[in-house]
Amino acid sequence: MNPNITLRQLRAFLAVTEHGSFTKAAAVLNITQSALTTAVKNLETEVGLRLFDRTTRQVEPTAYGRQFATLARRFTEDLERGMDDLRAHVDRQQGLVVVGATATMITSVLVPALKEMSERFPGIRVRIIEVLTAEAIEHVRRGDMDMAFTTVALPDADFDAVPVMRDVFDLVCPPSHRLADEDGPLSWDVFRTYPTIGMSGESGLRGILMGHEAGQAAAAQLAYEVSSVWGLTRMVRESLGIAAVPSLIAQEMATEGIRRIRLSPPVYRTVSLITRSGRSPTPAAATLVAAALSRLRDLECDGIEIPVTDAQLAERGFALD
Repeated sequence: MNPNITLRQLRAFLAVTEHGSFTKAAAVLNITQSALTTAVKNLETEVGLRLFDRTTRQVEPTAYGRQFATLARRFTEDLERGMDDLRAHVDRQQGLVVVGATATMITSVLVPALKEMSERFPGIRVRIIEVLTAEAIEHVRRGDMDMAFTTVALPDADFDAVPVMRDVFDLVCPPSHRLADEDGPLSWDVFRTYPTIGMSGESGLRGILMGHEAGQAAAAQLAYEVSSVWGLTRMVRESLGIAAVPSLIAQEMATEGIRRIRLSPPVYRTVSLITRSGRSPTPAAATLVAAALSRLRDLECDGIEIPVTDAQLAERGFALD
């Protein structure tokens, strides 16, 4: 469409077409008849065609005018629908958010957050992708995800990261294990004494443990490796060994009767919210982050810290209300 054609001109033209009168069209649009006449004349100048046949008794569109009316009506209706959709997104009545997270963040944080969010904003759709920590960065980089909750340190200047949770590693063991009656804290050296189960090398948890001198005891010489927390939980429950996992995971495992014991010295995992730098989050994404943060604060306890503040998130465009 000619960039010099305005929405005001199109509405003026369509009003005259519908009512067959400049006087009636001006009244409907609540503008003066001279302003309406000027808008139509300017439109005819821009398209280079006469759009109306005018007589003293009536105004009728020309053949070109009737053809143009079809295009103008379609354009204005599409624009109005688009604006309605945009307002719905702004009002958080609808929208799609794609977020990546590990299995435990999904089950312990995102699923409860979605339950709460769906009651207030049923039009917001969320696609959750379970990914290993290392994969999350590339998904966000390619634009496959709006954001990710991950333990990867900030990779480069293309990304922004804000720590949203820090939890300490606990020892977990089956209730029948000889360590189960210990109050703790226990030394990391116990992992050199008993068969140990750990996450595979692709897991961010394995990397965290290997990055600490004390934690290496629970990651260097493994009897069993597994790629999922679900698998690790099953193996611990079946008394195949002990493991070191962050408190958020240990809490969930404790619901199945698995014993958790504090370790010394403490080794921490930090989970950060990763987004692309310079990209403002959508209202729907901000709503999901607010719900997730609310859930994280419900989980805060000895061993789980929530260091992020509302002000820090607001600086990144996540206005929480």
